[in-house]
Amino acid sequence: MAASVGQILALVNEFAPMELAESYDNVGLLLGHPERRVERVLAALDATPGVIEEARALDVQLLITHHPILFHARKNLREDDPEGELLCALVRSGLSLIAAHTNYDNAPVGVNDALAQALGLRRVEKLENGLRMGELEAPVALGEWKARVDEALLTNARLFASENRRIQRVAVCGGAGGEFWPLALAAGAQAYLTGEVKHHDALAAAQSGLALLEAGHMQTERIAMKQLVFGLQNRANELQYNIAFYVSEQNPFAMD
Repeated sequence: MAASVGQILALVNEFAPMELAESYDNVGLLLGHPERRVERVLAALDATPGVIEEARALDVQLLITHHPILFHARKNLREDDPEGELLCALVRSGLSLIAAHTNYDNAPVGVNDALAQALGLRRVEKLENGLRMGELEAPVALGEWKARVDEALLTNARLFASENRRIQRVAVCGGAGGEFWPLALAAGAQAYLTGEVKHHDALAAAQSGLALLEAGHMQTERIAMKQLVFGLQNRANELQYNIAFYVSEQNPFAMD
């Protein structure tokens, strides 16, 4: 049987409980009617024109994104600004949209668990602000580990330390987690990988003896959308919902 948008929202809430979202965030059902019928769902980091076109091609009724729309209050729905144009395109497409942002970041098995798993970390433990810390199988030079990171995340990480330094204990945080490097250092991490790092954070971490890797916001989070879709599909199958979940392959910065 098919399911409704509201029933899919309930499934998302099982994996990324809405009460775990930060107070500033905008999560949950952001567009559409909870009783609308759903047969196909597309998950993506962002709602972009390319993702909307992908949804149309797949005959999708519902988008699940990590990053929300309507993050800031609007007083108009004009199409001569990017968000207004996007919102109008979503409405015209008849798409509903659910966002799972910091609630998925903070979930018991969320964004940073997917990142730790993709990087092969063992004995993973939870730190503050959703960080995860674990160990590599054996000590390795940073330059070699960067190469592994690049291959696992399909990125070209920036390394703020000597390539020859050997590390084993690693903390990770997907997205814009550069400011949390003191938490990684205090927990005993030798290296900290995140998506975005400001210059002053990289400099302070280096002076404190912590190696930083900046692997890209998109690259450190997209692996988590695959994890979410895998879990949602399995749960939907258990409930005998006749629904197909897809993961977007769109680059959010490809606008042509």
